[in-house]
Amino acid sequence: MFVAVVDCGGFAQAGDALYKTQSTVSHGIKKLENTLNKTLFDLSGRKATLTPFGASLLNSARLLVGQADILEKEAITQKREVNPTISIAVDTLYPRAELFSALQRFGLSHPDLNIQLYETVLSRCGELLDDGSVDIGIASRIPKGYLTQLALTVDLFAVVHVEHPLAKRTGIELKELENYRQVVVRDAGLRSNFNSGWLGTNTRITVSSMHEAIAAVRANLGFAWIPKSYFSDNDFLNNLGITYLQLALGETRTVALQCGVRPQIAELNWAKELQNLLVVAVSK
Repeated sequence: MFVAVVDCGGFAQAGDALYKTQSTVSHGIKKLENTLNKTLFDLSGRKATLTPFGASLLNSARLLVGQADILEKEAITQKREVNPTISIAVDTLYPRAELFSALQRFGLSHPDLNIQLYETVLSRCGELLDDGSVDIGIASRIPKGYLTQLALTVDLFAVVHVEHPLAKRTGIELKELENYRQVVVRDAGLRSNFNSGWLGTNTRITVSSMHEAIAAVRANLGFAWIPKSYFSDNDFLNNLGITYLQLALGETRTVALQCGVRPQIAELNWAKELQNLLVVAVSK
């Protein structure tokens, strides 16, 4: 309406051009002026004349109207092909190299699909599945009612800074760790939270990601349970200044990650293919 009044020279003429009544156009312009709290037109003469403020908006208004016209025409003629989107939630423990390898192979057979990837911690993956926000989820806990496969088991190793009191010791019992600060990754769930990896230590520092946990260990803030996939063979001692704790019997923590698919898409070929790739990528 704003652009039409400018081009047609008045409210009545704009109404004719837009197949609206003069009062409808007048009401629309008045509403716009009330929103902006500024006057767009000078109506002192016979012709509606732009105020300086109105003139400053004209080019942007024409651009918006032009973009709206293009969008409308594309929607009507369906010139632009709509590419479907697949959403995947993956727990932070799942090895990223294997994840991207699986997605790369999937992309070769489905080049037109878009992928939305969410990194999650603990219960957040299940929430995204239940909300319908993602199609496939990989986590230690998948809600009931989903078609699941065991994706992999992840071994977590206790690591500390090289100057930590436990760094030089051997044969450390798990019970002894209760006396030292542990770095744990916060459950990212919004509705429910549960602790994983906290052995009942007296003190702990809680962070938001595995990378923050590693940074905290490098700062000698405590020990943490970290998947080996987060380190290369040369990272320890030489580069990061951290080392494995020498636990009695070489104890590790093992987490089983399940791959779940929403029931509504579980029988679709692409969903089966992607789930199999996410499982096979790690087992190989």
